[in-house]
This record gives sequence, C-alpha cells and structure tokens, in this order.
Amino acid sequence: MSSVNQKQIAKNTILLYVRMGAMLLVSLYTSRVILDALGEIDMGIYNAVGGIVTMFSFLSGTMAVACQRFFADEIGKNNFQELKHIFSLCVSVFIVIAMLIVLLGETAGLWFLYHKAQTAGRMDAAKWVFQLSILSFIFTIIRTPYQGIVIIKEKMKVFTYISIVEVLFNLGVAIAIDHYSNDRLILYAAMMLIVNILISLYYYLYCNRFYAECKYKFWWNKVKFFEIFGFAGWNMIGALSGICKSQGLNMLLNMFYGPVVNAARAMAYKVFTTVQLFADNFFTAVKPQILKSYSCGNTTDMLKLVIQSSKFSYYLLFLVSLPILLETQPILNIWLKKVPDYTALFTRLVIINALIDVLANPLAVSMQAYGKIRNYHLLCGGFTLTILPISYVLLRMNFPPESVFYVSIIICAIAIWIRALFVKYSVGLSLHNYIIKAIFPIFGVTLLSAPLPLYLEITCQNGLTKFLLVGFVSVLMTSLSVLIVGMTKSEKKHFYETVFNVIRRKNGH
Repeated sequence: MSSVNQKQIAKNTILLYVRMGAMLLVSLYTSRVILDALGEIDMGIYNAVGGIVTMFSFLSGTMAVACQRFFADEIGKNNFQELKHIFSLCVSVFIVIAMLIVLLGETAGLWFLYHKAQTAGRMDAAKWVFQLSILSFIFTIIRTPYQGIVIIKEKMKVFTYISIVEVLFNLGVAIAIDHYSNDRLILYAAMMLIVNILISLYYYLYCNRFYAECKYKFWWNKVKFFEIFGFAGWNMIGALSGICKSQGLNMLLNMFYGPVVNAARAMAYKVFTTVQLFADNFFTAVKPQILKSYSCGNTTDMLKLVIQSSKFSYYLLFLVSLPILLETQPILNIWLKKVPDYTALFTRLVIINALIDVLANPLAVSMQAYGKIRNYHLLCGGFTLTILPISYVLLRMNFPPESVFYVSIIICAIAIWIRALFVKYSVGLSLHNYIIKAIFPIFGVTLLSAPLPLYLEITCQNGLTKFLLVGFVSVLMTSLSVLIVGMTKSEKKHFYETVFNVIRRKNGH
C-alpha cells in the first residue's frame, strides 16, 4: 500500500469512526425507545412489512455498485466531462428503477402482504406502513447516485455529518412516538418517510452546490448505457442473493412464526448493524482506493489492499464481537426493557455470519474493479441464493427458527472460497498469499483471543463485575493478539510510527 493511500485511508477511517461513535450511542438508545413504544408485535410488523419493500432493493443496489465503479473509473482517469455524462445517465436509470419498484410493490408486494404475511390483526396499519415504506424507499433510490459521488470522492466528513444528523432525526422520531397515544405504528412509518425526504434533499442540494458534474441534464448514450447496465445486470444476481439472505429470511420467519419472531430478528440485526459499523467504516475508506488502483493499472497495490482490508476488517469486527458473543444476554437486558424471545440466540448467529461475510467485501470489490463479473455472480450469487429455498424446506419440516441462520452461515463460509478462486483467475490474487497473509492471521487472532475471556465467562458468577471483566479482557486479548500474530513487521512498524507521531504532536514536538 502506498504512503499516499495509507494517509488517505487513515484520515477517512478516523472521520468514519467519529460517525460511528455518534450513530452507535444514538441508534442503540433509539431502538430501545422504539421497541418499548411500539411493542413486540408492531415492531415485528414494521420489520416484516418494510422487508417486503426492501426485497426489491436488489434493483437499486446493483445500479449503486455499478455507478460507484464507473464514477471511480472516470475520476481515476481525470475525465470530468465523461463523469458528468455518466452521472446524468445514472440518475435517469434510477428514476426508471424507482418506477419499477412502485410497480412491483403495488402488485407482487401487495399480494404477499394480503395473502402470506402475518399481521396479528393489524392489517389496516400494515397497509399504511407498506405504502409509506414504498414512498420512503423511492427517495432512498433517487439519492443513491448523489451519495455515491460523495463516497467515491472520499468526502467522508460530509458523509459523517449527514449520517449523524440522520440518527439524531431518528432519535427525535423515537421520542415523538413515545409521547403519542394513538396508532404509533402508522406515525412511526410516516415520520421515517419525512426523515428520508430531508436527508435525500440534503444530498441533492449539497452535490448540486459543490460538484458541477451533479447538475443533472438528460444525456443518452446507448453504448455507455448497456455497458453500465450490463455490469449492473450481472451484479444483480449477487444483490438478489444478499436481499434473499436478509429480507427473504425475514419474510419466511414471518410466514412460519409470526411478528414476535420478526421483532427478535429486528433487535438482533440492530446489534449486528451496530457492530458491523466497526468493519464497514474502515472498508468504506478503503473501497475507493481499491477501485482507483485498478483503474490506474496498479494491480499490485490493489491486491495488497484486498489482503490487508480483509484481515483488518475482520479484526475490527472481532474486537467488538467477542465480548458481545460471550455476554449477549446481559447486554440485551441492559439495552432493552423487555427482550423478545430468541433475541440472544439470533444475535450470536448473525454476528458469527457477519464475521464470515466481512471477508467477502474486499474480494467482491476487486471483482467489481475488474468489471467482467458475469460468471462470478452466476456462481457466487446463484450459490448463496440457495439459502432461501433450503431455509423454506427446513421451516416446512418444522425446524426451529434459528435453523435459517445456520444455513446462512454454512453457505456464506463456502462462498468465501468460491470468491477467492474467481479473484485468483481474474485479477491474479495468489491464494497462497491470501491464506498465509490473511486467513492464517485471522485464525491466529481468533484462537489466541478467545480462551481467557471464555474461561472467565464460564467460571465467574453473573453480575456487573463479571460483565465488565469479560468485556475488558476480551478487548485486551484481541488487541494483543492482533499485535502479536495479526500484523506483519511492516504493518507493526507503520502502526508504532503512527502512534509515536500522534503522541509527539500532542506534546507539541
């Protein structure tokens, strides 16, 4: 990794962790208030009904990835005029996608809501939530290219500020519905729509003010359209598999076990998304560098970034995951006034799944940079799509709800090796280097970190002292393990130099 890349990544990562800290504190409290205000059933209904709409996000998700890839390509080539054309073309495509999602939502989505979803006698409220969720999702889609420009240009300060404002808005929504006496579920969906409109409007105004390429003007180029759409089309298989794994399983759980289990899953995924921020923030800073390195023809630096970002994304996630895995129930008891059944088990399983999935991101982005992704998504996406039908069969056979998470963990673990093979044959990743420099250190850190906090978890009596001790020892052992077996000599040298420079600046030297 070049020194320029390291400085840029370090700066952006710090800004993203400021964002994460604010989001962590506010969103956890917000979730507690929302669950208490809505109750398990309404919370489960909101999660399930909103999930029906989100199922169609594979359309926008694929175009979001395509836009960022082509934005990065033109920025790497300093081709401003072409970037302006591609941006306008992407906005036009997203408008069409928004129309398609409205069509799908008002047909297939409504059919599922009326005939398959369990709403515990709250169908009228569920219909309102569904329509408001569609409107909210449309604004999310339209702002995607604007948000993509901010990320690819690595303006993480702006991204940080907007994200903090968004979680503060969400906190305001939580406090408002807690003091409302009528149908809180409908009010919650309506207010979340208003928040989405405001955030989307800010992205639009900011990009139009500071980036000339974001001034939309209709532009059409058949060749470029099919190039972008072809990339997005194959990427759609991968996006569809991700949606099936998340929202598809959510809908299955609603069909077989009702909204109460959906509430447990919603809380588990709130913990999951919170801890995943530790890895996502780092990788959000790294991703533009991977794309730009390839567009500049610097494959060697790109592959170094893939290996380094794989293991450091895992370390950051594992650092916060280990104490949560060991002390799940006490953490939930502190966080929530009433913990829905299955929440602790679901939380552990989704975190384990996240620790596996975090390795997929760098491999996937390297394939996006490569561009020729048809076979990659056909095989990897097609394989992970099997999670949904296998889970359906198991639930039909009266397997418990947690069985769908076990299926996801196994399939995702196998898919990592399929992805690595594709990167090997497409971009030149050495599997030997990947295993020695990424997988072995990851196993080493995991095996060295876990025994002592696990021993304390088993032997100590429950209480505040045990909770604090297990958490402290988990973080300490993980940090020491990363320094001992998780970093190369050059990475340790760079780490110590960075710490020394920070200390020297603070002392005024």
